Amino acid sequence: MDYIVLLGMAALSFSLVLMVACCLVPCGMRRTTILVVFLGFVFSCLKIWAFQHAPQWQEIIPDSSYYDSNARAFASHWSGAAVDGGAYQLRGLLAAHAAGVHGREWLPDDMLTYNMITGSHEWLYAGYIALWYWLGEATPLTVIWTNALWAAFLPAAAFGIAYSLGAGKRLALVSAGLTLLDPSLGANASWLLKDTLASFLCMAALWGFLAYIRLGGIARCAIAAMMLSMLGGVRFVAFVGLIISTALICVWLIFQKRDWSMGFSIMGAILCAWLMQGFLAQAPHVFLDGGKGVGIVHFLIRPLEVFAGGVEVLGATSGGAVDESVLTWTTSMADQPVHSILRSVAHTLFAPYPWIAFSAGLTWKTPTELYYPGVFLWILSLPGIIVAVFQGLRKVEPSYWLLLLFLASQLAAYTIWLGEWSTRQRIFVLPAFFVLTAIGYASIRSWHSNFHNVRSRYR
Repeated sequence: MDYIVLLGMAALSFSLVLMVACCLVPCGMRRTTILVVFLGFVFSCLKIWAFQHAPQWQEIIPDSSYYDSNARAFASHWSGAAVDGGAYQLRGLLAAHAAGVHGREWLPDDMLTYNMITGSHEWLYAGYIALWYWLGEATPLTVIWTNALWAAFLPAAAFGIAYSLGAGKRLALVSAGLTLLDPSLGANASWLLKDTLASFLCMAALWGFLAYIRLGGIARCAIAAMMLSMLGGVRFVAFVGLIISTALICVWLIFQKRDWSMGFSIMGAILCAWLMQGFLAQAPHVFLDGGKGVGIVHFLIRPLEVFAGGVEVLGATSGGAVDESVLTWTTSMADQPVHSILRSVAHTLFAPYPWIAFSAGLTWKTPTELYYPGVFLWILSLPGIIVAVFQGLRKVEPSYWLLLLFLASQLAAYTIWLGEWSTRQRIFVLPAFFVLTAIGYASIRSWHSNFHNVRSRYR
């Protein structure tokens, strides 16, 4: 391994995290934000270390093995080697080979898009890992530790989102503290999974739009647009959900609030992010030869094509579904709709059920058991989240509604496609939920104090 290159890349990544966090908060809170980021990095490292030393932790799980294989394929291709699709789990290339469109190998001079090679529009995380393999000759375990760099941003994001919703500094720090302590983020960060990077991009984009609505500053809107454009290459469902939610808020700002400047600025940011997503869909073709034969219209329609492909999956029969879990859910809904809906609600709220650890005991072998502490914290957070949601629905504040619309879009998407939005899928938006937890419990405490004061007055 080239340790100097690895340290340089890590320093650049952490500098990006600090820069984004400092640009999004008000000037008077930058010192606190920097402290929260450093605490986030320390806590993330401790959580990764703790989970990797748990008996249930396994170095290789199916998803991490897939990302590792794709990243090695990218690194080998960039080094000028021919890459075998079967050896590196290149599903798109294997599908093209089966259809007779292309050979089984990815040759150095092939002008194929990464979307076509991987069979997915979410290739950016594999490309990110490949940079560490290619430039620094890193190992998978080394890249896993870089998750702590992106996770360091999440407590600061919770702090900034809470402040953007109108919470005071103390309540914002409570939101950051919950994110610091949450074990679920550490569980996913301990593997070679894209959730931590997806959470960084998603929370940065969401925070950027919320901060711009509350504080102004076109730089915040620009940062949100950049983060949103990259989010589409890591977690497309969050990209679409945030675009739809933000577009609805733009309509509200323009026609209800009559804030033309802010509304059209955000609309421009959304359009730029949308075009950039279409641009990334043509990589590396668009970078190497200027994208000959590819016009701006293609950049506009490419995200729509991806979304349409996702809709087609819902009607897929056996052998046609991209994800077997989608087929299982749609079949279950057709056969037992009531039972499927009840199970979906239970899985979304409580799965994986932490009380199994007490009723049946721990096996000390299943990685799912690593999520029990995080689910326990989630269940404790539910009353505060519910109270905060009902409070937000009564407010006429675009920032609060943007957060609620985005979370509702993710709940709807995961429920429609997968039948649940359980812990593993929900991790990338947990900082936003912890903001609602802090706001909700603060309201419950205020109600309790008022009730106690009234009661004592009439004794």
